[in-house]
Amino acid sequence: MRRTTSAAHVAAASAAALCLGALLTGCGTAAGTGYAAVGAAGPSDGTARTKPAPPPGGVQLTPLDGDDTGPTGSPGPSPGTTANAPSATSGAPGAPGTSGTPPSAPPGSSAAPPAGHGNGDAPGSNAPSPPSGSPAPQPSGSPAPEPPSPTIPPGPNAPSGLVVGKPVLADTDVRWCQRLTIDFLNTGDHPVTTGTVTFGSHVIGALGIDWATLDSTHPLPLPLAPGKPATGTWRVCVDAWRVPLGMHLDTKDVSFTWK
Repeated sequence: MRRTTSAAHVAAASAAALCLGALLTGCGTAAGTGYAAVGAAGPSDGTARTKPAPPPGGVQLTPLDGDDTGPTGSPGPSPGTTANAPSATSGAPGAPGTSGTPPSAPPGSSAAPPAGHGNGDAPGSNAPSPPSGSPAPQPSGSPAPEPPSPTIPPGPNAPSGLVVGKPVLADTDVRWCQRLTIDFLNTGDHPVTTGTVTFGSHVIGALGIDWATLDSTHPLPLPLAPGKPATGTWRVCVDAWRVPLGMHLDTKDVSFTWK
């Protein structure tokens, strides 16, 4: 009884091993059609593939989000760009940046240039520029020049409207010469074209005694135009021996001669 049980167990184990082998070799199929897979599946023509083969039947693969390659492995367009975008200078009428013909002006409007840019003047200015070399116009109502003050009388036969200022004395580098300055203003209607001035220089001693008076005549700063001030400056000198050491000059006499 024990031998029969052992033989049954051995037979069952043998049948299980045969069934497992049949599964691995295509158990249950037609005779001669079963095979065991020993490598990766390949094409039916027997050639080896080194790259992924595209699926048959014209099926197009779409890359997933984040993939930067196209269906055939070529790099796709970078983010932010548009394929086959039209050029800014395509020449289409009215497109920005084109060099096409601008639209014509509406009926009744003139195509004149902006004011101030057609004749070389400053923008917004229509006044012609004065010719070169011409004196600048004086503003109307300008104040008249002030006459000199204090004044001295111009003397007999003086031109009408002539005002003469008081002489201003100044010492020089030598004691026998003095510098005199006189201001003039012609308030008349005609210019003064002739006249001379005569100075009387007094020789003053060390004790203040007036020893002599020496006269000298000088020309005036002519012409004296109406309404224009003028200034005359003279260096009045006498002989050096007439002013010994310790003495000096005092030119205080002024007279005019009008011809």
